[in-house]
Amino acid sequence: MSTDEMREFCQRIHPYGLKVRVRLKSKAEQIVGKIVRVETERFEMKTDDEGAESLNYAWVANITNA
Repeated sequence: MSTDEMREFCQRIHPYGLKVRVRLKSKAEQIVGKIVRVETERFEMKTDDEGAESLNYAWVANITNA
């Protein structure tokens, strides 16, 4: 998924508050939560454990519905 495709995906699902699963390029870790803000170079998530993550699109390998 390209950076532009990820940004468009985030913008489309953000208003609905759907859960997403994000897999990072540098880690085997997956983050599950809801996208709360979408910007040009990054997006912010509220994770299931009530934490917050600000992720740059360049760090993300894949975003899918959870």
